[in-house]
Amino acid sequence: MISRLKSDLVAATFVGESWKFVVLETIAKWPLATENVGGVQLDYLIGGEAFDWRLLANRLLGECCDGVESETWWEWLSDPVLFAGFEEAEFMRAVGVDKFRSHLSYFYGVTVEQSLMAAVEEEITHRRVTAGRQMSDQSLEVAYETLYGNTRDQLWEVFKLEVIVGSAREGWRHRDEHSLGSEDAFTYWLFKLRMERSDPAKVASDTRKGLSKLERMRQNDVRRKILIQSDNILRKIRGQRKNSAKA
Repeated sequence: MISRLKSDLVAATFVGESWKFVVLETIAKWPLATENVGGVQLDYLIGGEAFDWRLLANRLLGECCDGVESETWWEWLSDPVLFAGFEEAEFMRAVGVDKFRSHLSYFYGVTVEQSLMAAVEEEITHRRVTAGRQMSDQSLEVAYETLYGNTRDQLWEVFKLEVIVGSAREGWRHRDEHSLGSEDAFTYWLFKLRMERSDPAKVASDTRKGLSKLERMRQNDVRRKILIQSDNILRKIRGQRKNSAKA
């Protein structure tokens, strides 16, 4: 499949949108829910429900695009938009119905949940500052208690018991227990916990809050990229002027 993808990407080139469809169509056929690549565990499907298509796309493109500047495709993968910049129907046709539904579970259960956590942490920090209280690094811990009713450490211990996370190797606790995959699985578990404990109105309100925070972060990233691009253009113009002056 990877060999076929390499040849298809060469034919598609990295101009326009066709190469993205080639990647998504490969993802639709990909049979593995988890994989170990170079000693790194990649969990594409969390809990049998939430599919991280970007993680798989990054793995495939990293394998196939040695001769292509990573910025060409990394910008696409780093954009958290719901359907990868395509219309909903286009994205669903490309990845297939099952992976499409699993993608929605990941988007709302991991991406939006992380944004909701950031939004609540921001609110707690803002309230402390507004009340004239000293800044504290405990805002994130309070956010866990606000959303899920316990501290992060307490929640993590319950998560390990319920999801049966393997015991960490001696001397490898942080790496084994807190890998990217386990953190995403933990976030998805927290999402489902919140769904069980909240009434529909609260769930809807929190979802809107998470989506709003995600869009604000996205717009901030867009503005940052525009500023960087403008700075690069200015430096290029100044360089050309210096060269002209020297000539």
